[in-house]
Amino acid sequence: MENPHGGSHGETDLLPEATRMLHEIALRNREEGEEPDLPEEQLRSNDQLQQDEMLAMEAIYGGNLYIFDEKSVPRSFQIRVHCEIPDGISISAELVHGIDNDPNSQSFDTFSVDHLAPISLTCLMPPSYPSHHPPYFTIGVQWLDSMKVSSLCHMLDSIWAQQPGQEVIFEWVQWLQSSMLSHLGFDDGIVIWQPGSRMDPVDVRVVGDILSVESVVQQLISYSEEQCHESFLHGLHVCRICFSEYTGVDFIKLPCRHYFCLSCMGTYTRMHVKEGSVLKLVCPDNKCGGVVPPDLLKRLLGNADFERWERLILQKTLDSMSDVVYCPRCQTACLEDEDNAQCSKCLFSFCTRCRDRRHVGGRCITPEEKLLSLQEREKVRHLAKGNTERRVILANEIISIKEIIRSSVPCPHCGTFISRMSGCNHMCCSNCNKFFCYDCGKALNPDHTSERCRIDRENLRVNVETKDVFKKIQKELKHELRRAHPCPSCHQPNLKMGNNNHILCGTCQVHYCALCRTVVRKSSKHYGPRGCKQHTADPEITQIGTKKNDDS
Repeated sequence: MENPHGGSHGETDLLPEATRMLHEIALRNREEGEEPDLPEEQLRSNDQLQQDEMLAMEAIYGGNLYIFDEKSVPRSFQIRVHCEIPDGISISAELVHGIDNDPNSQSFDTFSVDHLAPISLTCLMPPSYPSHHPPYFTIGVQWLDSMKVSSLCHMLDSIWAQQPGQEVIFEWVQWLQSSMLSHLGFDDGIVIWQPGSRMDPVDVRVVGDILSVESVVQQLISYSEEQCHESFLHGLHVCRICFSEYTGVDFIKLPCRHYFCLSCMGTYTRMHVKEGSVLKLVCPDNKCGGVVPPDLLKRLLGNADFERWERLILQKTLDSMSDVVYCPRCQTACLEDEDNAQCSKCLFSFCTRCRDRRHVGGRCITPEEKLLSLQEREKVRHLAKGNTERRVILANEIISIKEIIRSSVPCPHCGTFISRMSGCNHMCCSNCNKFFCYDCGKALNPDHTSERCRIDRENLRVNVETKDVFKKIQKELKHELRRAHPCPSCHQPNLKMGNNNHILCGTCQVHYCALCRTVVRKSSKHYGPRGCKQHTADPEITQIGTKKNDDS
């Protein structure tokens, strides 16, 4: 509804019902003859006093005053009255669990609010106001029961009765603001009771539906939070990061109630996303660690950075889960079940230890490979929080495998690791019951003796050394061949004699030049100022050059 003196203020919830009731009350009083017939001069005086009072009310209450139609007679308006609670007030709401009228099934939920929902005081000024008759009014308070609102109506009547013939609306509003809670016995806090079944008469000037306690509590909390937020937006605050002062609209307020300026929060969130430390993207307050809601992050980061944050947080969450592995084919996250898993995307069933096709009852991987697998998984999950027991078990398993590898020999038949406590080198595997030599790790046969084992190991050592010498000679020959120049006739590689480029092929006895690789008939014609140089040094063949030639 438009306020002709204050712009658009909007309608209140109780406005239609309140205005309807006021007009019904005024019409009924006129029909019953309660409206006195006044001379014209008195009516003009009352009208002037009403105009003056309306102007004063507009100046004092501003946006809380809603004038229905300034040109209509009688005048009508509504005032939103806010109770004064400078330090907040506690509210106790009666909750019922179980059987009605059972004292043991009733309890109270107590909370506090900084702002109370306003009271709706709707007034209609009859022509006989203020000389002979008070204004007609209705009161709407949705967080009070009808009997308490009725007592407020009677109190307003009493205030008029104490000063008849005078303007009274300002006195009414002042009393509702400052003394209403005390009048209702709410000095130490407001108590909200469940709607009763009493048949006590309710004043006809009470408007509004009877609400449940749960609805009243929700309204009170919502209204208080909205008003606190509005107060924050219009106030000045200091950022706890840059210590600059801004209005509340330039701040980001987190669910933990800490607030920081937009610039600092934007830089802070983008830094963590860029560095990948999304798990540390919490409230910047050192002693808090509260979460930053995703909708707020999207506003601060933008679409591209927010998508990166979502990918990173999903990856970090999956990596921190001890029973999550990744499919070796499509890298989809899968749930592990006793060292096996099946990919939900490509349906590949695989072993989580060796990353190969699932092999029930078959040989998996060696202890060395298993150790590497466990160590890699531990590296991935070392940032996981709240999983201490799992990490301890994993660490103990790694230590056990290291000890097995260090002091054991694998059976050549089944691969089971066997440790020798004492005795000779002839071992019997406890898994397959087959014999092998602990010294060389080979299966036993009738010809295998300790001396034979020693000779075999010595021969093996000699063979290894011979192979190494042979490889060294091959490498040196290969290096020399790099420096050779092939004959253009038979393609036999030949070496230069010092720096002389004139070469005689030892196979086909053809003379040729090492530079241009053509047959030389007469040295005096081929070499000279206009021909090839007869003496030049070959460039050094470096290791890198040798590598390139090998690749070619």
